[in-house]
Amino acid sequence: MDREIQKWFLENHEGVEALSKRIFDHPEVSGEEEYACSQVASYLREHEFEVETYPVAPSKVNNGLTAKWGDGYPVIAVLGEYDALPGLGQEGTASRSPIEGPGHGCGHNLMGAGCAAGAIAAKQVMKEQKLSGTVKYYGCPAEEGLAGKVQMMKMGCFDDVDICIAWHTGGPFRVCEHICQSMISVEFSFYGITSHAACAPQEGRSALDAAQLMNMGVEFLREHVDDAVRIHYVFGAAGERPNVVPDYAVVKYYIRSDKKESVDQVFGRVCDIAKGAALMSGTKVSYKIISGGYEPVLNFTLNDVLYEAMKKVPNIVYDENDYQFAKELYKNYNGKEAPDTLDMAGREAIMGKCCLLPTHLCVPLGTGWAESGSTDVNDVSQVIPTVQLFGGGVMGVGGHSWGVTASSGSAAGRKAAVQAGKYIAQFCADVLKNKEVVEKSKNELREVQKGKPPYSPILASDGEIQLKIGEDQ
Repeated sequence: MDREIQKWFLENHEGVEALSKRIFDHPEVSGEEEYACSQVASYLREHEFEVETYPVAPSKVNNGLTAKWGDGYPVIAVLGEYDALPGLGQEGTASRSPIEGPGHGCGHNLMGAGCAAGAIAAKQVMKEQKLSGTVKYYGCPAEEGLAGKVQMMKMGCFDDVDICIAWHTGGPFRVCEHICQSMISVEFSFYGITSHAACAPQEGRSALDAAQLMNMGVEFLREHVDDAVRIHYVFGAAGERPNVVPDYAVVKYYIRSDKKESVDQVFGRVCDIAKGAALMSGTKVSYKIISGGYEPVLNFTLNDVLYEAMKKVPNIVYDENDYQFAKELYKNYNGKEAPDTLDMAGREAIMGKCCLLPTHLCVPLGTGWAESGSTDVNDVSQVIPTVQLFGGGVMGVGGHSWGVTASSGSAAGRKAAVQAGKYIAQFCADVLKNKEVVEKSKNELREVQKGKPPYSPILASDGEIQLKIGEDQ
């Protein structure tokens, strides 16, 4: 590890940890991250970055930021996140200690701080070793809505960027080789006619009936889609009282698959089911797209550079308090004692043998493997060479849960933010010393994308009704 990086983190790790804790203690859901944005912006200004904050649509508050240090080629973007999840408020303790409201059940408080630290430490190397180039930190809101980075691309935020690096918590530290899913988030609204459900049911047209019919149709659809497809839904509105036929109902859908083409195909079939439900119930239906994204394009040129950089950094070190916290959290979350070695569900080849707080660095496979989650980092990777590292946090607790919130507020979680920052800084330093890898990574991306349809972002409908059918047709 470059001595400048080692020295910077030795002197500044407490500030990084404090930043992650401030964001943890003030969780904000997607689109509302004004406090987190301001905290990260202030921290970067303190460390000599030029910082601009701005609203990222559809937000009206300043929840996005661009921070810059240096000048010239190449421009390396470090992508940070800081949005929380609704209903996951929790103290950073090993026992279930709920707090009303959102919580960092995906570790984005750590990512916002750790990625900022990586950019600052990279700046320190550039400054002391007189390396030319530009390092930028992007505060990216609304990742959980799969919207922030897509909107930022539309805004032109990344137009001058040559390569990107990102980090996400979870498991042992490793170069990301998993191919997570393309997704679309869509909201269907049904419109009916109210009536007295007992005295005049024949006069009503139930929007709730239509929504339920749609969901039933989608359940039958599941048998006839690819194994990679995932469809989930919740009701957004379903009437108020049983004795009033509901004239309005909303059902919200996520549709995922390993390829955008598959998502588009299934989405079309789901729309047909919605039309059929409206026809059967004598109602009208509309939909609006909330957000969506592509599958990733892995860049093995940058993966190799990142792995070599990570090998230069000493492995993360936890203390006895961290291990005790992890054991207690596992027990309280799962209702049983933690095993010495976790069941990796067939992923031993990827992650090796893991305890609750793994400290090893995984060896890349050199090939992609399937994962069922989604992220808007994927969209960035479609147009800019992008690399991502994973790692940090207590294993053995489910994602998007109070257990992850607790881990994200713990000392062990904050140590992961510092460790990730070291990896990011070393990657940036190595790229700036070997700039030919930038063009090589761009050539790889061009080769992978050759012959494919051009990238076309899935953007929100902005409330426009795109489909409307019913009894008047």
